[in-house]
Amino acid sequence: MNLFTPIVSEGQWHPNFLAIMKARNGYNCDVINDWAKGFIDRDRKFVKEFQTSFNSCFWELYLNAVFNYYGFSIDWGHPSPDFCITKPIEIIVEATIASNEKGGVPESLTFKSNIPSDLNEFNRKTIIRLSNSIHEKYKKYKSKYSILSHVSEKPFVIAVAAFDRPYFFMTCQRAIEALLFEYYVNEEEYIEKKEKAEPLIGNYIDEIIKDNGSPIELGLFSKNIMPEVSAVIFSSAATWGKVRALSNDPNPFIKFDALRYNPNSANPHKIEAFKQGYRESLLDGLRIYHNPHAHFPIDHLYFKNKDVFQVYPNYITQEYNFDLREGFLLFRKVHTGLKQESMG
Repeated sequence: MNLFTPIVSEGQWHPNFLAIMKARNGYNCDVINDWAKGFIDRDRKFVKEFQTSFNSCFWELYLNAVFNYYGFSIDWGHPSPDFCITKPIEIIVEATIASNEKGGVPESLTFKSNIPSDLNEFNRKTIIRLSNSIHEKYKKYKSKYSILSHVSEKPFVIAVAAFDRPYFFMTCQRAIEALLFEYYVNEEEYIEKKEKAEPLIGNYIDEIIKDNGSPIELGLFSKNIMPEVSAVIFSSAATWGKVRALSNDPNPFIKFDALRYNPNSANPHKIEAFKQGYRESLLDGLRIYHNPHAHFPIDHLYFKNKDVFQVYPNYITQEYNFDLREGFLLFRKVHTGLKQESMG
């Protein structure tokens, strides 16, 4: 695939693709082309969609790179779902994203937007968008995918990312963990406290309320609402900032601000470094949430990696196990020339 040779007029370009074409940074394009290795454009629409809608294609390319990193074999002989992994284990993965609501401000305008002033409201809206996307794919699985011979009786995974609003990458795990497990940390309440050294403790909430007053039930996994979904793959760090972190761009004025998990405090480790001194892996920030009620569970060992966060059930203790190391990437922002901010 030749992703960066325009096949549609500039007026049809997605703002993110327009930004790429204006920057003309071959180092960044090299990363995307590397992510695309082995990826098959089965319906011959991918390049056009990459240039016109961008985010969903970007997420699929990232997932392709992740699966290549793990050494998974993918059967591209079926038109859908998105990834039919055949070795070392059979897993069906359907990719989706949460986009901005109709009339909402798109994530591409982050550089023109203010940082969210209310994290609870910010997360509530992202929960709604993620819920819509996951439920849509779940319905598609029930009505279409589950009866396909290459899908039936195999673990089904939904890989979702939120590109739903400016500063979307700031949601980190708050929205997805509330949606799947009812677990939510009220950071606004924590910020109001004078003492901030204690660990962040979350609460369990059953639902959130949409703008129209209707409720959205939380706990898709903890309440056994979607047993057909074996796991959810999520990342708020798979952004253009990931591309810039992995590229060989020699520009000495690219600066990274990152927050990494600190098990000893509610305050994360803060990293400020120019590119030559900054390190980030492809998998940094990747999260995999396993469904304790899955009809076809996946052994977490297939995805085990020091840079990958996993939640999976312990069927003996009836509790959850967590793979989470000190230094796990939570959040990252990129600056160029100490003035111009990246897309996250």
